[in-house]
Amino acid sequence: MPEKKSLIRFLVIYIFSTFLLLGIGEYFYYKLAQNSKIEKQKIILENRINNYLKQRVKIRQFKNFNILENMAIFRGKKLVASNFNPPKIDFNKEIFIKDNKIFYLKKLIRPFGEIYLLTFKELPKDDLIQKLLIFNLFAFIVIFFISLILGKIFLSPMKKSIQNLEDFITDSTHEMNTPISIIMSNIEILQIKGVENKELKRIINASKRLTQIFDNLKFIKLKKDKKITSINIKEILLDRIEYFEITPKIELQDVEIMIDKEDLIRLIDNLLSNAKKYSKKFIEIQLTKNYLLIKNDGEIKNINNIKKRFVRENQNEGVLVWGFIL
Repeated sequence: MPEKKSLIRFLVIYIFSTFLLLGIGEYFYYKLAQNSKIEKQKIILENRINNYLKQRVKIRQFKNFNILENMAIFRGKKLVASNFNPPKIDFNKEIFIKDNKIFYLKKLIRPFGEIYLLTFKELPKDDLIQKLLIFNLFAFIVIFFISLILGKIFLSPMKKSIQNLEDFITDSTHEMNTPISIIMSNIEILQIKGVENKELKRIINASKRLTQIFDNLKFIKLKKDKKITSINIKEILLDRIEYFEITPKIELQDVEIMIDKEDLIRLIDNLLSNAKKYSKKFIEIQLTKNYLLIKNDGEIKNINNIKKRFVRENQNEGVLVWGFIL
């Protein structure tokens, strides 16, 4: 059903766009939270270094000093004292993270050169991602039900319009059935009586066209499940050529495809009907394993109109009719 497809599309677009915006917001929130956590840990490490320096009025021979736990001292970027194995250090960075540890590097300028004090601590366990995942799960459930309600509200007018259209088709097909049957019956009576003239022939052609439109309306309304079977296109073509009473130049091969028979008949009928209606003298039909071609001698003046509905180059002729089946 069209309304179901529209509802599914609305749900997909609404949920995707909502979670996209939500994801962007969560990303920036997570980055801010991480930066805030790192800044807090930096302050703790910085205070540790500062407290250590307050206890050491003069720094001369660091090798003789009792250094803090998780602390290393460098003179001129050369390690002189440490109670842990320091990682590779970029001395231009004050703060860096490695192996879930946060390191703080303090630079000191002394008369005898540059001194670097390095300390670190384990980063606290981060359960923010887990909390965000749980939040997203509940958010998805809430957003899904909200989008479902909104979708039904927004699509309600379309559903009503579709129902009205279906009711109109049903009523129209019901009303058309009786006059079409009367016309066809009277045509048969006139033919039995031997009446043959241009006027009757026009009535016959018009009634066939009307019958075709009527069948299409019934097909739209009543056709639910398609029966896909192997169909010989050549046989269908010959039958419909006889039905439309045309004598085209034909070149047909036996070709079978998997298709619903009623769909194929309507496709061919539309092409043959237009080819006959707008042909001056010439209709050509070719069928190969690669394509089906139905062509008349109408003239194409604007190639851009070839796919537009209800387009005529003038009041008496239509464009070339092409049909392809791959």
